[in-house]
Amino acid sequence: DFLVELMEEDGISKDAFSRIGDKEISLCGDYRKLMCKPSDVTFAVKEYNDPLQPLINTDLMDLSDTTTKSEEAKKDENVLFGMVIGFTLPPSAYATIALRELTKRPTSS
Repeated sequence: DFLVELMEEDGISKDAFSRIGDKEISLCGDYRKLMCKPSDVTFAVKEYNDPLQPLINTDLMDLSDTTTKSEEAKKDENVLFGMVIGFTLPPSAYATIALRELTKRPTSS
């Protein structure tokens, strides 16, 4: 096991962690996968002019039976481009991290 070998290099064993009685510093849980592959990936490039207009229907729009304006972007105005992305991730994976990797944005604010 990689972690056991790594701890042995530093003179640490798993027994040292079992003796920790202070629950404030004892961590329970499991490891997350370092990488995972999304499934059901879809995307669509949208042209639009109004940055406040949603590109897809929101849940509230679906509940109230309203839809987005499906008119094409006016070429004489400042045309904006957006991408609508859909995907499924396994449990314990974060969509925000996947989108940051896709857009190459830093994880810090």
